[in-house]
Amino acid sequence: MSVQGKVALVTGGSGGLGRIHALTLAEKGADVAVTGNRNLDKAEAVANEIRALGRRALAVKMDVSKEDEVIEGIEKIKKELGPVNILVNNAAIGIVRAVLIEKMSKKDWDLDLSVNLTGAFNCIKAVIPEMKEGKWGRIINVSSVTGTMGGLGQCSYAATKAGLLGLTKTIALEGARYNITCNAVILGVFGGEKTERGVSGAPEVSSFYDVAEPFRERIIKRIAMRRQGDPKELSNVVAFMASEESSYVTGASIMVNGGSDLFTF
Repeated sequence: MSVQGKVALVTGGSGGLGRIHALTLAEKGADVAVTGNRNLDKAEAVANEIRALGRRALAVKMDVSKEDEVIEGIEKIKKELGPVNILVNNAAIGIVRAVLIEKMSKKDWDLDLSVNLTGAFNCIKAVIPEMKEGKWGRIINVSSVTGTMGGLGQCSYAATKAGLLGLTKTIALEGARYNITCNAVILGVFGGEKTERGVSGAPEVSSFYDVAEPFRERIIKRIAMRRQGDPKELSNVVAFMASEESSYVTGASIMVNGGSDLFTF
């Protein structure tokens, strides 16, 4: 699964799963740009880890919900590393909270959509012209089982993750004749660091990794494999989707969830 000589952009790469995606792509031979929003120091720390692997790296301050920041960030990456060949749309407001639709504010709804869905749109729009010109590209959108199963009190998150699946198929159609593939990974529950909200000024909230142990255990009991995933198990799939070996796979949505969408006792 070599991505030797390619330039990858991992949004939300300053920590959590994004960091693992970035390091895995670097291990496979890519130069990698990672975005951070509120804490660029964390993104720079990840970039240093990538450099230690012998690859070029760049930390970019970027709020993916803002088109002008995305365009500016992509131009910076192009100047420092070269045109983006691989895009991993990982940045998201990924949290566990129970807010029934009648209690959810329009402000929170708009915030979630602006990062999780519009953020992916902004990044794809910014990189795809260069991919078309180079006749090669890999776009990987990080979705969630919540987008396929729904989630109690998670209407905005579920809607954005379901929206990514439709976006994936459309971009797959638009990119196919240019040797650009677009696929989605549908993740379940993974261990790792707490992730931050992807927008300036957004409040600190709990992620899955902070929830009370009884709630965590209840979630894991509903997974067929009876365990949460190791982030590397997801990043290996991302690396495959980014590689030349996946050249005939496009418009696909790959479940990486340990069977959390299967009926189990």
